[in-house]
Amino acid sequence: MNPLSFVKKDPYKLYINGEFVASESGKTFDIVNPVNNEAFAKAYKGGAVDAKKAILAARKAYDEGPWSKMSAKERSKLLIKAGQILSRRLEEFAAIETLECGKLYTSVLYYEAQMSVDAFEYFAGKARCIEGKVIPSEEGHLNYVLWQPCGVVGEILPWNGPLMMGCQKVCAILAAGNTVVIKPSSWASLSMLLIAEVFHEAGFPAGVLNIVTGSGDEVGDVLVTSPLVDMVSMTGGTDVGKKIIGRSKETVKDIALELGGKSPNIVFDDVNTDEVIKWARFGFTLNSGQVCVSGTRLILHKKIYEEFIAKLKAECEKFVPGNGFDYEKGVNFGTLISKEHAKNVWSYIEKGKSEGARLIMGGEPYTDTELSKGNFVPPTIFADVTPNMTIFQEEIFGPILCVTPFETEKEAIELANATRYGLAGAVFSKDIKRALRVAEHISGGQIYVNTYFSKGMIESPGTGWKESGIGVAGIQKYMMSKTVFVDMIDGSIPQV
Repeated sequence: MNPLSFVKKDPYKLYINGEFVASESGKTFDIVNPVNNEAFAKAYKGGAVDAKKAILAARKAYDEGPWSKMSAKERSKLLIKAGQILSRRLEEFAAIETLECGKLYTSVLYYEAQMSVDAFEYFAGKARCIEGKVIPSEEGHLNYVLWQPCGVVGEILPWNGPLMMGCQKVCAILAAGNTVVIKPSSWASLSMLLIAEVFHEAGFPAGVLNIVTGSGDEVGDVLVTSPLVDMVSMTGGTDVGKKIIGRSKETVKDIALELGGKSPNIVFDDVNTDEVIKWARFGFTLNSGQVCVSGTRLILHKKIYEEFIAKLKAECEKFVPGNGFDYEKGVNFGTLISKEHAKNVWSYIEKGKSEGARLIMGGEPYTDTELSKGNFVPPTIFADVTPNMTIFQEEIFGPILCVTPFETEKEAIELANATRYGLAGAVFSKDIKRALRVAEHISGGQIYVNTYFSKGMIESPGTGWKESGIGVAGIQKYMMSKTVFVDMIDGSIPQV
C-alpha cells in the first residue's frame, strides 16, 4: 500500500451548507507528516467569515428544517448509512490519520477506525431511545421531563484522535437532533475534512454538518461568542478551556469541556508484577503518551519499588520507534504530533532533571538520522518524583512517566489527589476490597481497577472532575431537559 495514493493533489476544502468550498481568503496551509516534518498535502484555511457562514447554515437547518422536522428514526437511518459508507473507506481514513498524526497504522485501522464506525452504529440506535420520565406530582396533575436538542453546536476537536473522537462526538450531536459546526485542530484537520464526504454521500441535508478549519483565536472564537450558537463543546487543554469559559460569558451559552489530566496509577505490593508492568507501560505510552487519560503518575508501593521500576524499564526498552506504516519491521512506537509540541515535552524532561527527579531511562533524543527528522521522544521514566515537582503537577502529554513511592493506603490516595486534575486513575491490587475503597476515593471521573483505559468508551464515558472538565458525557451532553406540568382537573382554580 502506498499511503500517499489516498492524498488529494488539490487543497482539501471546507464543508459549508452542503458544499465543498475554498475559504473566503483563499489561503491554504500545509499538512505536515510529523515522522519527517515534510508537507504532504494542503488544506484551505478558514477564517471568521467562513465560520459565520457555517453558523448561519447550521442555524437555518435547525430552525427551518428539514433536520428539525425529521423524526428520530429518519436521523437514525442516515447515521447508519453514513457508518456503512465510512466502513468501506477505512484503509483510506487510517492512512490519512497515520500520515497526519504520526500514529501506528495498524492501531488506527484495527482500533480507532473500527471505533469510529461503531460510533455511527451506537448513536444511530441511541437516537431512537432518548427517553424522558414522569415525576410523581399533586393529584390531578401530570409532570413529565423531556430531553431536547440544544440547537446549533460548535464542536472544537483535539488533534490526538481526530477521527475516532470526531466521529463519536459528531454522531452524538446529530443523534440528539442538533446541527453542528466542527472546528478541527490545525495540526490534524484531514480526517474531519474527509468525513464531510461521508455525510454528503449519505444524504444529510445542507447545513446539518459544517466543517471549518482555522485557528482557535479566529474560528474558535467566533463559535464561542456567536449568539447564534447555542452550545460549544471543546476537547483540549485546561488553559484553552478557561479562555472559552471567559469568552462565552456574553452569550451565557451552554459549554462542555473535556480538558487535561494527570492521572494516577496506584500499584500495591500484592500484585503480580509481571502482569501489572505491562499495564503500567501501556498506560503511559499509548499513542506516545498523547492520550488525556494516560496513567502518567505511577504511585508505587515501596516494597516493590525498585524491582518494578527495573522490570518496567526492561519492558519499555522493547519499543521500536519509527514510521507507523513500518509495522512489518516491528515499529511499535510513534512520534509526537508536531515540532512545537515535542519542544514543550522536552522542556518538561529538562525540568524533571533540574528539579532532582531520578532519570531511569530515556530523556535524551534518538541519535538515528531518520528519527531525528521527526518529533520522536523516547519513553522516559523519572523515579523519586515528589508532589512539589513540575512534572508531578503539570500535564506533559508525552511518553513521560513520573514514579512516586508510598507506604499506606491513605498516603496513596493523598498522592493520587494531589494535583488540580481529576480525569482518570487506576488502582492495582489483589485485595479487591482495598482496590474498590481506593477507587472510590480517587478524585476522577473514570477509574480503572486492575486494568487501564476504558472498555466502554461510548457506552460509559467519563467526566472530568476539578480542572479536568465541565459538563456531563454522552448524548445528553448535547441536550437540554424540559419539565412540563399539566393540570388535568376540569375547572380548577388556583388557590390564593
